[in-house]
Amino acid sequence: MKHPNISDAFYQKLEPPTDLDDAHIRMSCHQHSIDDFQLQIEMCEIEIAMLCDEGDVLPYQSNKIDELEQKKLKLFGGKRFHQNARHAYWYYTVRAEK
Repeated sequence: MKHPNISDAFYQKLEPPTDLDDAHIRMSCHQHSIDDFQLQIEMCEIEIAMLCDEGDVLPYQSNKIDELEQKKLKLFGGKRFHQNARHAYWYYTVRAEK
């Protein structure tokens, strides 16, 4: 049972659940990862704000800002993966409960 908005290629990265309980556990684990990624993103945003003066990037901090923005982009990618995985397991649980 595959989510209609998630590509088949994505499912190759996921282990199929063994049963409904397993799907619920996997869905919860991906939610935990989403929460953690969000905290890391927020920490990057705080660090970026600390390297600015009234919204302007301090000249000697531009490299650090670039590094943090790259890190933030990678974190969003990870968060997206876990969100899609969570949705995939959610869809499985909804369909299996019927």
